[in-house]
Amino acid sequence: MAHQAKRNERSAVTVKWRMWVLGLVGLILIPLLSGCWDSVELNQRAVVAAIGIDVDGESDYEVSLQVIVADEIAGAKARGDTPVVLFRQKGNSLFQAIRKASQKVPREISLAHARLVVIGEKLARRGIGDTLDFLERYTEARLTMKMLVARGETAKDVLAMMTAIGRIPANDISGKLETSQRLYAGNYAVSLDDVIRSMEIKGGGPVLTGVEVEGDLEKAPQKSNVDSILPEAIVGIKGMGVFQKGRLIQWVDNENAIGMSLVNNKVKSGETTLRCGQKNEIIGINTLFSKTHIHSLMEQGEPVFLIDIKQTGAVEEAECLIDLKSPQVMKSLQEQWRKETEKIVYSAIREIQRTRSDVLGFGNELEKSHPEQWKKLSTQWSRHFAESTVRVHVTSVLKHSQARTNPYSRGESD
Repeated sequence: MAHQAKRNERSAVTVKWRMWVLGLVGLILIPLLSGCWDSVELNQRAVVAAIGIDVDGESDYEVSLQVIVADEIAGAKARGDTPVVLFRQKGNSLFQAIRKASQKVPREISLAHARLVVIGEKLARRGIGDTLDFLERYTEARLTMKMLVARGETAKDVLAMMTAIGRIPANDISGKLETSQRLYAGNYAVSLDDVIRSMEIKGGGPVLTGVEVEGDLEKAPQKSNVDSILPEAIVGIKGMGVFQKGRLIQWVDNENAIGMSLVNNKVKSGETTLRCGQKNEIIGINTLFSKTHIHSLMEQGEPVFLIDIKQTGAVEEAECLIDLKSPQVMKSLQEQWRKETEKIVYSAIREIQRTRSDVLGFGNELEKSHPEQWKKLSTQWSRHFAESTVRVHVTSVLKHSQARTNPYSRGESD
């Protein structure tokens, strides 16, 4: 019994000793685990809402930082001044330009909350590879930032304007981009991560949404621009830019942009205008659902791509004398809608094939379905993509006519 008691006593001493050592080690390590040693208070940060990047000369850059004026946004301390300030700085590299901007910005520049990156068209046509490399490496830049191209203008012109709806111009542009994607099939948002992934596609490249300023550029930055019911300048979303690797090579607009969105499965909602009656009047179709599948097969050693589109919609507008209560009439409209969609898609594919840039993902589908053939064709995929045969099949279903039958002004109402 005495021997057992001594053993228990030694064990208790050992446990206490170990606990003391662990406690001492913990006290030593706790300061090292602190994550706030390099923290910067919010009131010491210059929060950037959007970044504009332009080319300056042959190899230099000009960076525009749209910085939020916190006092004007908070409300209580607002003085009625502009809610944002645009700081511009030139440099041999993007990193240098942003660091040099600290000479003009009285707080530490923070890109962590930037929602947009706007690229000037001149830079986009020269190439955005170096820009993407910087943004991917920069620790504060989020991969979820949306990227746009300033169409026909510089990025600083797009960001240096006052907007009426939404006090922060970056939020105004972002809202227009999201709304356009949701309601109009001719545009869709592209994130920094999407662009980086697209750069790795052989024979292809990214597609970026265009943004432009309509109106007087000189009056766009002035506060008076939002004091009028009819602003002198307004920023809007327009078209999609097709890239070959990192270079912008062509703009795609209107129906061709819609066709590209359909093939890329980006349509959430949209409108199609059909013609009817002897006076070539209008019937408007609202797309409620759209789903696209791309398949590939080989014929005589050449790739053939099958695009299958299923869509449902509703009649939103009818200007001609038409009986929407008739199943035969609705079936005829479905067929007309189907043919119109096929025409739009074929036109878009031909336009994009002329660019020789596979922004439609045909190569990815061929690689998955026919890996051996892909190995043979991938070295010259730009040429094979441009020459590929494409067959489009559309299935269209009109679900209803918005609780109305015959048009009010053209026939008997229900």
